[in-house]
Amino acid sequence: MKNITAPEAKTRPTNLRRILRWLFAFLLIILLAGAGIKGWRTYQKGMEVYRSVNALRATLQNPAAITDPSSLTASVTEVQSNLQDFTQEAQPFLWLAPKLGWIPRYGGDIENAPHLLELTNRLTDASLLALEAGSPLLSMVNASASSPTPAELTTRLAEAQPHLKDARTEFELALEARSQIQTEALSPRLQDMITSLDPLLARMEEGLAAAATLPGILGADGNGPKTYLLLVQNEDELRPTGGFITTVGRLVVQDGVILSLEFEGVDDNFEDWTNPYPAAPWQLQEYMNAPVLILRDSNWYADFPTSARWAEYLYAYIHPEPLDGVIAFDQQFLVILLSALGPLEVDGAPYPLTSANVIEYMRSAKAPPPDEPAPAVWYRKHFIEEIAGALLREMMNGADKDWRGLFAALVRALNERHLLMYFHDPAAMSLLAARGWDNALRSLPDGDFLMMTDTNIGFNKTNALVDVGVSYEVDLTNLSAPRSVLSVTHQNRADENIPCMHWGYQPGEGVDWYPMQRCYWSYLRVYKQTGVELLNASPHEIPAEWILTERTVPPRVDVLDEPMDGVQGYGTLLVVPGGQSLETGFEFALPAVVVSQNGSGGFTYRLKVQKQPGTLAHPLTIRVQLPPGATLEKTNLPATLQGSTLLVETSLRTDVYLAVTFRVP
Repeated sequence: MKNITAPEAKTRPTNLRRILRWLFAFLLIILLAGAGIKGWRTYQKGMEVYRSVNALRATLQNPAAITDPSSLTASVTEVQSNLQDFTQEAQPFLWLAPKLGWIPRYGGDIENAPHLLELTNRLTDASLLALEAGSPLLSMVNASASSPTPAELTTRLAEAQPHLKDARTEFELALEARSQIQTEALSPRLQDMITSLDPLLARMEEGLAAAATLPGILGADGNGPKTYLLLVQNEDELRPTGGFITTVGRLVVQDGVILSLEFEGVDDNFEDWTNPYPAAPWQLQEYMNAPVLILRDSNWYADFPTSARWAEYLYAYIHPEPLDGVIAFDQQFLVILLSALGPLEVDGAPYPLTSANVIEYMRSAKAPPPDEPAPAVWYRKHFIEEIAGALLREMMNGADKDWRGLFAALVRALNERHLLMYFHDPAAMSLLAARGWDNALRSLPDGDFLMMTDTNIGFNKTNALVDVGVSYEVDLTNLSAPRSVLSVTHQNRADENIPCMHWGYQPGEGVDWYPMQRCYWSYLRVYKQTGVELLNASPHEIPAEWILTERTVPPRVDVLDEPMDGVQGYGTLLVVPGGQSLETGFEFALPAVVVSQNGSGGFTYRLKVQKQPGTLAHPLTIRVQLPPGATLEKTNLPATLQGSTLLVETSLRTDVYLAVTFRVP
C-alpha cells in the first residue's frame, strides 16, 4: 500500500474545495440565467398586458363611440388572456413581491403587483359579465333596420339583471383591490395608467348602478306601475328650481310603457281652499302678499329634494293617491329634446315645432286668439298637453330613433339643470347624487362653495330679457384668513319707459300680451358653506311705489333660516328697471379649510359654483389672489396668471369646479 505524503494530503482537499467552488459558481450561473430568462419572459408578458390594457383604455375613453359590442368583448378577452399568461409566469415571484419595495425605480410596482393583478382580473371579469348582459341591448340600439320601442329596451334591461348583478359583485372586488394600491409608490408609467383608470371606474360604477336602477324607475321591477308628479316650469319667470310652476302632470308607467299622462293648470281654482295650507315663506308674504304656500310656489327652495317634497305634499291636497317621485323640466328641456328628435307635428301648431322655434311658439300660444272672442273651450296652457302628447308618441313608436342621441340629450339636460328628478327609491337617489343630478345644495367638504338663485316675484316673465353676470374674487394672501368678494350684475333689456308697477300694470296698444316688458323684481339668494362670515354687502333700497305692499324696503341682507347641512344662505330684494343694470356685492370671511395642504408641501384651493336650474350660461369670472411669492403648479380649468392673480373666465352652463394647486416660499 502506497503511503500518502504530507504535500499530497494537503493537495487533495484543496482540489476538492476548488471543484466545489466551481460547481457552486456553475450552479449559480445556471440559476441566475434561469431566473433571468424567467424574469425576461415575465417582463414580456407584462408588457403585453400593459399594451392591451392601454388599447382598451383608449377605446373606453369615449363609450358613446362604441357601436360593436363584439369588438369590445374581443378587446377585453385579449386583456384577460394576456393577464392569465402573465400571472402564470409571475406566480413563483408573487409571494415575495410585497417585500421588494426597496428595489430602486420599480420597487413600488413590484410591491403592488398582487393588488394590480387582482384589480385587473376582477375588472376584466366584471367587464365581460356586463358585456354579456348588455350586448343584446346594445345590438338593439345600434340596429340600423328598425329602432326598438322603450318597452322593448326595458324588457331587455330587465332580462339582463342576473348577469349585471354578477358583474357588480366582481366590480366591487375590483374597487376593493384598487383601494389597496399605493398609487404614489408606482413608477410614473403605471401611476399614470392607474390614475387615468379612476374616472373609468367611476363611470363603470355609475353605469352598473343605472342599469340596476332603471327597471325600477320604469315600473319593470315586478312591483307594479310607477306614478310621477310632473312639474312644468317656465324659466321666463325664474324660480330657484328652474321656473314658475305653470302646469302639473301625472305620469303612470309600467314595464317601460306609459299607461296614462294627464296635465292640469295650477291657477287659483286648482286649490282646495278648505284644506289647512301651511304658511308661505316670509318673503312671499311680505313681498307678494301670499299668506300660504300653494303648489305653484312649492319650488321656493333651491334644494330640489326639499321643493319636490313640498310639491308632493301640496299636490296630495287635490290628488291623495301615492306618488313615486317628482320630475321637473323647463322650456329649454324641450329645446334640447327637439334637437335630438327633429321637427315635431303638434295639434294646433301652425308649423312643425323645432328646437329653434318651440319657445317662441309656447310664448305666443298663451295669448288668446287675436281679433276674436276666445272659444269657450280655450285654455291658455292647453298647448302643453298637446306638445307632451306629441313628444311621447314620437318617442314611444320606436321607428328610426337615434337612441344614442336621445340619451346624450337627456344627459345634457340633466347636466345643465333643465331636467330635475326626485325619486322615493334610495338607490335611484344615490345614483343621481353621484352625478349631482339630485340638485341638492351640497357644498364641498374641503373647499369653497357658492350658489346664486334669482326668484322672480314680479308677476311677470321678464327673465327672458334679463342678463346676469357673476364675478367672484378670492384673496388667499393670508392662508389662515382667506376672504372673498362676490359681485352679481343684473341687466334688464326691457323697454326703459315701462313704469315699475309691481301689480296691476296694463300694457298699452301694440304691446305684446306676454308680460316680458317689465321691471325686474327678484329675491336674490347667495349660498355659501357653513363657517363663512358676511363682512359687508351692498343691498338696495326699494321705494314704496315699486312694491305691492306700498312700504319702502330698506337696503338689507337677510340671514336665511333654510336648514341645509353644510350650507348657509343670504338673501336680498332688488328691482331693476327696464334699460338699466344693477350690481349687488357681498364680502365674506372664509373658513381656512377652503385651502388644504398636500403631502408634498403644496396647497390646493378648491371651489364649487353650483348652477341655478332654468338658467342658460351666466358668464362667470373667478380671480384667485395667491399668497406673496407663491408659485402656481396647476389648475384644472383654463386660466391666465396675471402677476400673482389667477384669472378664470368661464360660464355657468353647468356646475363649475375649480382646483388651484400652488407652493409658497
